[in-house]
Amino acid sequence: MKRIFVPFACAAIFSFAFVSCASKPKTTEDLDKVEEAVEQAEEQVEEVVETTVSATIEDVENARAKALEAGADSYAKAELDALDAIYKLLKSQSEAGQNVGPALADLQKRYQALEVYSNAQAAKKKIDDLNFASYDQKSYDTGCEALDSFKQISSEKDVLASTMLQKADTAYASFKNVLQAGFKVLAKEERSKAFAAKQKADGIKAGVASKDAYNNAVQEFRSGDSSYAMQNPEAAYNHWVSSTAQFTEIFNVVSQKREAALKAMEEAKARVAESQNYAATADEEMPLEGENIQGIEAADAVLLEEDNYVAPETQVADIPEEISDEVVEQEAQ
Repeated sequence: MKRIFVPFACAAIFSFAFVSCASKPKTTEDLDKVEEAVEQAEEQVEEVVETTVSATIEDVENARAKALEAGADSYAKAELDALDAIYKLLKSQSEAGQNVGPALADLQKRYQALEVYSNAQAAKKKIDDLNFASYDQKSYDTGCEALDSFKQISSEKDVLASTMLQKADTAYASFKNVLQAGFKVLAKEERSKAFAAKQKADGIKAGVASKDAYNNAVQEFRSGDSSYAMQNPEAAYNHWVSSTAQFTEIFNVVSQKREAALKAMEEAKARVAESQNYAATADEEMPLEGENIQGIEAADAVLLEEDNYVAPETQVADIPEEISDEVVEQEAQ
């Protein structure tokens, strides 16, 4: 079995392919030059190292698919094209019966580096769109430096896959810190809005008037608390935004129904008053005498069954106004 020092061999071929892909489309001649670059890299390595790390074509294809899903074809097209040139060659060699497992393992890691790099680029765009950088400026600057470094080393000769992955990891982790800090602030602000919307709904007894919708809004609120307790402020923010909207909708709907009911009651009172005036006039003109007059109930008759209304205050969900680590943990249980 031919032994090669995989990191240096793949780094050399990646460097060549990167320059080639950035300048013109790949051709058969390009691929021949790529293969020649591999052979030259092997000859230049003074110490031959036998590596036990290996990967399959399927492993590489899965890694490439994840890189594409992360947006590598947009965020790192030149680098992706360079890796694809290497992949095409190695796949051909594998189909010819050559042992390229170690080289495939190195290529797999490079695709993984592109995946993480693309995720980092997407996170940076999100931060910039939301103006979050100031919430953790140090992490933001560290992430930007790591991205710049990744771009710089990508075209360097003999760059190791582990070095590329390390730079990408640093960038992505830094930007996630910024997003975490920013959404923590936004989440707390939105929770206050959701709590205020709940209070308005409680003020008009929405828990009784619109029980199911009210319970759904409360559950959404508590889901926000649970997400916050699990260190996911972005999910918490989204839950509380939804809860605010639900409580607001409930308040508007119940308020409209109450207004309509009050209007109907006033109209009913007016009709009763009118009837009473008519009855008084009729009694003066044609008074009724005696007992058990047809059409008139007895004095001790029970006209309506006794109502058993649920106390509105028992339908109000108990949610703490202020959020803290202790409160959130209790809500999450």
